[in-house]
Amino acid sequence: MPADAGHCLVVNKSISSVFAGIAAAFATVAPAAAAVVNPPTPVAPPAIPPIAPPLAVIALWIYVTLLIAGGLVGLIKAGSKISLITSALFAALLALCAVGVLHPFWIADILVGLVAVVFLVRYLKTSKFMPAGLMLLFSVVVLGTLLVAR
Repeated sequence: MPADAGHCLVVNKSISSVFAGIAAAFATVAPAAAAVVNPPTPVAPPAIPPIAPPLAVIALWIYVTLLIAGGLVGLIKAGSKISLITSALFAALLALCAVGVLHPFWIADILVGLVAVVFLVRYLKTSKFMPAGLMLLFSVVVLGTLLVAR
């Protein structure tokens, strides 16, 4: 064996170990590079079920507005603080139902039904259409809309 043969063996072994190191580096980088080239398909978050049908929510917001307006009119015309407090309380509870804080949505049906009963009693006592009869009519229409919309 010539004197250079041993030297060539050492050089060949060191070159092959360098290539083995490079191959190992590529083996660890290749999956990451493939993920960058072909990113995984994003998974959509699960769809949030709607709180209630849009018609029911719209009817509820209109009713909340009417309750607040009625409470303010009761305060201004008759000086009734309890009218404002009661209407604001029921309006706040119904608004929480409309935005989905109070679950399930049928709680709004119960609240609107309670308000309808209160206005029915007031209408039967006074026999005046304004304001008890009108709010009773609105309450029945909104309750019907809530029940039919689902």
